[in-house]
Amino acid sequence: MQNRASIIGLLMILLTHLIYGQDTSYKPLATVVVSANKLTEKRIQSPVAISILSPKQIQETKAPRLDYLLNKVSGVYMPTIGNEQHMMSIRQPISLKGLYLYLEDGMPIRTSGLFSSNAFIEINTDAIYSIEVLKGPASALYGAEAIGGVVNILTNPIPTQKQLTLTSQVSHVGYKKISVHSAIPGNKGSWDITGSWTDQKNGVTEYSDYQKKAASIKRHFTITKKLSGYQTLQYIDYYTQMTGSLDSIKFFQKNFSSQQTFTYRQINALRFRQNLQYEWNQNSITTLNAMYRKNTMDQNPTYSIASTSNPTKFKGQVNSNHFDSYVLDIQHRWNLNAIHSKLIVGGYLDATQQNLVAHYIDIYKDTTLGKYTRFSYPTKDSLITSYHTNISNKALYVNWISNISPSIHFNMAMRYDDFEYAFANELTSGTPSANNNFTRFTPKIGMTYNKNNVGGYMNYSEGFVPPQITEIYNAIRVPYLLPQQFTNVEIGGWGHFNKLYAEISVYQLKGNNEIISVRQTDGVNLNQNAGGTKHIGVEYQFKYAFKPTIEILWNGTYAKHQYVNTQIKAVDVSGNEMNAAPHIFNNLTLQWKPIKNIFTSLEWMHQSKYFMDETNTTSYPGFDVANLRLSYQFKRSEIWLHILNLTNAYYSTMATKNFSVKGTSAYSYYLGDARSISMGWRWDIIK
Repeated sequence: MQNRASIIGLLMILLTHLIYGQDTSYKPLATVVVSANKLTEKRIQSPVAISILSPKQIQETKAPRLDYLLNKVSGVYMPTIGNEQHMMSIRQPISLKGLYLYLEDGMPIRTSGLFSSNAFIEINTDAIYSIEVLKGPASALYGAEAIGGVVNILTNPIPTQKQLTLTSQVSHVGYKKISVHSAIPGNKGSWDITGSWTDQKNGVTEYSDYQKKAASIKRHFTITKKLSGYQTLQYIDYYTQMTGSLDSIKFFQKNFSSQQTFTYRQINALRFRQNLQYEWNQNSITTLNAMYRKNTMDQNPTYSIASTSNPTKFKGQVNSNHFDSYVLDIQHRWNLNAIHSKLIVGGYLDATQQNLVAHYIDIYKDTTLGKYTRFSYPTKDSLITSYHTNISNKALYVNWISNISPSIHFNMAMRYDDFEYAFANELTSGTPSANNNFTRFTPKIGMTYNKNNVGGYMNYSEGFVPPQITEIYNAIRVPYLLPQQFTNVEIGGWGHFNKLYAEISVYQLKGNNEIISVRQTDGVNLNQNAGGTKHIGVEYQFKYAFKPTIEILWNGTYAKHQYVNTQIKAVDVSGNEMNAAPHIFNNLTLQWKPIKNIFTSLEWMHQSKYFMDETNTTSYPGFDVANLRLSYQFKRSEIWLHILNLTNAYYSTMATKNFSVKGTSAYSYYLGDARSISMGWRWDIIK
């Protein structure tokens, strides 16, 4: 692995020397405008660690999945677990936990309390304009789950000219995608419509097919000079076979076969949003967002398969989770010019009705083939879970922004959240019907300093996460869970020096009653409060432009995640490092544009080793992966060639090992993508 990293580094150095002589002029890097405080402002006024994936980066990357974009962001590692399914790590170990908030145009994709690590499946990736990643707790503005970070997907803005684009992409490992984008501007209104179809068949890994259909409609309108807004409609239809992870034997044998023959996940998601903005005068603006969400996930999940005393018989479940949400977010902003300040006051209401139904299944395994071949319902009454929950999240927030001087900006926010879960169990067994209530004040305070494009920030923030519905109301096993609380202190700085832009953030995040997932001896994961945890790290991003045609981008993080006062299975792991918590994740990219119509990039991702278990007895060595991207524009078309995982590295995106006081263990490896060669074509029919 070290030799492979050295070869990649040498290639980058040689390529730099070859292209350094290009005779072109350099243009300074532009200051990025962000939405870190629910309003548009400059990066130098935001006392947070924030990274932006610009429209230019997104267009150049042409990512088949969102992880190929987010893994370019400092402090972010989004491991794929197959077919757009994913985990996340932002100031936290790699996990499926609900410690992140995923937004679309500033509104949550899902209801708090119903977190899904696969929420980005419910995004139409072809409608993405740019992406903002706020790192660290942001509960003071966005509410629960905004702990490790907030990922805000921004869709296409108001179109200014007609556009009709057809895009297609295929790979040698069975991946196909077709998308259509149309933009129609107008004096009183405009339309932006995007549709896509994705299909994966006969991939490298057995039983890994999937299909996704996505449609997005966005309509901007102007009623009067003071009143305007937009409407959006998002629809996702997704189906995937669930391959699951590999055990240690199959992983080290490089065995791409699967035990699965019938496991699956199916998602149907619909979101409608109405935005209205009324400008009372140039210093007073009211914004209202109303949203309806309808979401159904049906699955026969691999992660629920557990062993029995019979080696040919296993147990599992088939389940269906559905929710309908009605969301209202209203805020008013005053520009207080006399005191060089802004005041934002808002209210948020989310009323969600959720129901979950699950059935036992008996699973039969052919030990000769090493496959689960069929399943059946054990009795006429195989129902194990049937409940519905009314979820209510009411919140009030205030944000004060003040320009103390031209160089110093002060920012303070406070939010009060009230969660109520009204749980009704429709079975006579299991968790009794109950109402649970969680409330929390979450503050955030920070300052920025900037002069001549050199400056920094500091902030203190808190976060709050009530237990997820599926964590607290699990009718098979009922864990006793407390709300999670986090406190964060960080400082950071930036500098723009002619051809170099640099930014660095240093943080310490402490968690109390943090919920972790512990793999049990029968293979089932169970949630429990971990006592306390501590997370410290450094995030950095550097961008150096030798010339307008040559750029090097280096984004990365160094972090350490530890247990504090924690016992797991009666074993004291206090002071140990958390499992699945690599110290280092780096993304180094060299971009070369020798002439206007040609773009090339060579990307190297490096992850350091980490412990696979809580007792720190087994480690995974990490990985190095390289991606090569080439594209050429001509007339109204663009063609590209991507070689992803250029060296065909064999690696796991996430590896764990459960530990047992009896000495038994089970390993789990999620297989990284093998080398894929893909070609694409974009045709601007109207531009």
